[in-house]
Amino acid sequence: MSNTIHSIEIRNLWQKYDFLWESLNPDVNILIGINGSGKTTLFNIIDSILMADVKRLRAYGVEVKIGIDDYTVDFHQKMTVNELKTALRQVRYQKISTFDIPFRDRPKAGKEYSQLYNELYTIVYDIGGSNPSFSDYRLKATNFPEEADRINQRIRAFFETVDRLFAKTQKVIQIDPHTNHLVFIDDGEVIPLYKLSSGEKQLLLILMRVFLMEERPYILLMDEPEISLHIEWQYKLFEEIRHLNPHCQIITSTHSPSLFGDGWGDKLVFVEDLIKNKKSC
Repeated sequence: MSNTIHSIEIRNLWQKYDFLWESLNPDVNILIGINGSGKTTLFNIIDSILMADVKRLRAYGVEVKIGIDDYTVDFHQKMTVNELKTALRQVRYQKISTFDIPFRDRPKAGKEYSQLYNELYTIVYDIGGSNPSFSDYRLKATNFPEEADRINQRIRAFFETVDRLFAKTQKVIQIDPHTNHLVFIDDGEVIPLYKLSSGEKQLLLILMRVFLMEERPYILLMDEPEISLHIEWQYKLFEEIRHLNPHCQIITSTHSPSLFGDGWGDKLVFVEDLIKNKKSC
């Protein structure tokens, strides 16, 4: 299974519009449009169907048809959760959220926690969770000795990628030998994850999620990933994601020309062009 979306149809959006997005690229798809054009709603609906979130889909009042590989997932309002999960089969899917909003009611020892930091902490340290973590991946080298060389080689290559992207900030990623935690070293100073900037946390989260796909076919949904990212990282983002996992299909929205300024211009789709039919009110 290539795990690739090739078409998305949304019927009865806002009881006014039908959308049809055909011939999606197997590598990168970039949706652009003015504020209020429906990009976020469209992404929420795509996320809802791939997560089999029937409650959200019913709230939107839509019917959705998504072509994946050689079959079609066709959601209607009477469809059950189990029916939708069965239709999705073995689809591998990730959504990355990129908003770094501090939690004001949870101060701990001067640390500023946020939704983004919590997501990053979970994907690095959570063991045995619903999604694989970096700690789970490292444990595989111990639990499956025959895989240890391959796992450690992939980790080294991942660290080299992170170091290359963080070179201008002069931070180097490593495992702290005393705490066994993932940290950065900046001129001899140990920098824990919570002390990274929003952009650094965001970039590391994206790279970590893609790394943990283990080069398997995945659908990756990202809504405005450029938020907080330095412009040089924006230019390199798709290239680095595809380097870590060449079998990952990226579906993203953006307001930043920097994301598609380095050879990705032919991947642009205007949300206005997806309006298939405007219904009379």
